[in-house]
Amino acid sequence: MIDPMWVGRVNFYELVFGTFLSYVFIVLMWESIFQNKLEEWRYIIITLIGASFFLVNHYFQNAPFYLWLLYGYSLVFLVAYYIIGVMPMVGSLLKKIVATLSGIAFTVAFILFENIAKFGVENYGINEFWFMLIAYLGYLGIVVWRAEVLKPKTYKI
Repeated sequence: MIDPMWVGRVNFYELVFGTFLSYVFIVLMWESIFQNKLEEWRYIIITLIGASFFLVNHYFQNAPFYLWLLYGYSLVFLVAYYIIGVMPMVGSLLKKIVATLSGIAFTVAFILFENIAKFGVENYGINEFWFMLIAYLGYLGIVVWRAEVLKPKTYKI
C-alpha cells in the first residue's frame, strides 16, 4: 500500500490541462524547430511518459525517497525520449544532441502548462471544471488537427 502521508498536492485537473498543451508543444517543436515529423505514435508515447510523472508527483511527493524516485524517473524519461524520438531522426550529431536536450524543454513546458491551471484555481478561484473542459476540447482539437482521415485527399486522374 501507498502511505497516505506520501501524497502530494498535484491534482488531476493540472495533469489533464498540461497534457494536451504539452502534446501540441512537442509536435510544434519537432516539426518546426527540428524540421522532423515523427510518426504520431511517437508523439503520443513521449507525452504519455511525461504525463505519467503525475504518479510520482501525486502519490510519492512527500515520501522520504521522493528525490531518488524523481531523478530515476527523469533519467528513464530522457532515455525513452532519446530512443523514441531522437534515434530515428535523420541529421547531424549536433542536431541529435539538441533534440535530446529538448526533452528538458518539453518537461519544463509540461510543468508550466500544469501550473497555469493550478495558478488559475488557487489564485483566481476558477473552478477546476473549466480547466478540464478546456483540456477535453483541446484533445478534440488535436484529433481534428492531426487525424489523417480528416484531411482532404487529392486524387490524380
